[in-house]
Amino acid sequence: MKNVEPDRDTTQSTRSRIPGWRTVILTGLLALSFAFSYMDRQIFPLLIEPIRHSYGLSDTQIGALQGLAFSAFYACAGIPLGWLVDRYRRVSIAAACVAAWGLATASCGLCGSFGQFFVARAGTAIGEAGCSPASYSLLSDMLTGRALLRATSVYNTGPYVGGGMALILGSSTLHYFNGTGGATLPLVGRVDAWQAVFVVLGLPGLLLAAFILMLREPKRRESGNQHMDISTLATIKVLFGSSQLMTYYAGWIFISSGLFVLLTWFPSVMIREGFGTASAIGRPLGVLFLAVGLSGCVLSQFLLRKLDNTDLVSPLLRRLTIVIALQIPLVVAFTFIDTVTVAYWFYGCAVATFSVLTTFMVTPIQLGVPNRMRGRATGLFLLSNYMIGASIGPAAVGKLSDLMKSNPHGLTNAFVIVLCVSSVGAALLMYLSSTKRTVVTAAALSRGQVLSGNP
Repeated sequence: MKNVEPDRDTTQSTRSRIPGWRTVILTGLLALSFAFSYMDRQIFPLLIEPIRHSYGLSDTQIGALQGLAFSAFYACAGIPLGWLVDRYRRVSIAAACVAAWGLATASCGLCGSFGQFFVARAGTAIGEAGCSPASYSLLSDMLTGRALLRATSVYNTGPYVGGGMALILGSSTLHYFNGTGGATLPLVGRVDAWQAVFVVLGLPGLLLAAFILMLREPKRRESGNQHMDISTLATIKVLFGSSQLMTYYAGWIFISSGLFVLLTWFPSVMIREGFGTASAIGRPLGVLFLAVGLSGCVLSQFLLRKLDNTDLVSPLLRRLTIVIALQIPLVVAFTFIDTVTVAYWFYGCAVATFSVLTTFMVTPIQLGVPNRMRGRATGLFLLSNYMIGASIGPAAVGKLSDLMKSNPHGLTNAFVIVLCVSSVGAALLMYLSSTKRTVVTAAALSRGQVLSGNP
């Protein structure tokens, strides 16, 4: 796939812009917001047991808080928020989303019933759903070529920083408030330790939102014809008209499935295989997730070497196909792991693979979709990932595990089967996507056409 090609009067240089101080600050604040979103998102699994005890919740209700209240609302909110991103001031939208999920996270610590908690979790999801479409659109207007991909790589370190810190800071904060018997909050009174953790980790989002709001909105780099159709229907036609984008979206459903299988089930696999208790494995997994995830994002830059700025996507996808393929024998080998040290090595290798993949996950959207369609294209991307991949993968592991419940290693076998299927499907579809090439021109867009073919 090549970059969106504007008409002659709006043709721009394909050279990467050199990041100035404004770009560095904006990229840093957006990456920090992504990290905060993952910290607020991933703190919930750590606090499941005290929440269950306080409210007397069933496993079904816990599943609703983890699945329906978050994933479904996150996925569905992405498209309307993407529509706003394509039309209005993106810095303001990003700041509002950060403030919204910060308040929603803090309010989780003040809930008095399951219904209130469900609404608070949904609010967290809706707030987080708008930040990435706004961030990717902003970065795409400030940078081009390899510089854009490097800035996106920095932004995509957020999940690994936030996910790791959720386990590390969350466990430390919970330990502290357990020692004090909870906390006393102004106007609220005494709250339990787990409630104090939500408040402490959620409120800093308001300060971060204030800093983001002070940023200057970059000028949109339009794709030539100012009167072209940029409706949601036109956006969908662009996506469905590109065989490269469609196979790429399908490939990422499998990647998301594998990633969420790892995040959801690996701690339980370790516990059931006798590798340790939740308190014993939590911090090592958090440190690995943080350190290896960041390292993978940094080392992924080597995949950009000797790539032509005028044709980045297809060669990059071929390299990512190799990365995915390397994970297949690793997953199969996990069946024979019998020591905790080797289990940690497996986790580190798997996190490294996914960190490289997530670094470039929106590259085809940034480079192949017109400016005023990118927000909704990203929203549709997140919709497919969360509604299909992130939901079906973990659910399939649970179903297979129940079917093999007579087997003491049933969960491990189910984990390996689903993760292996996800890896194989992702590798095949990523390779197919790399064999396609899409050129979207302003003139073609005005006629509702997308040019597709082989490279």
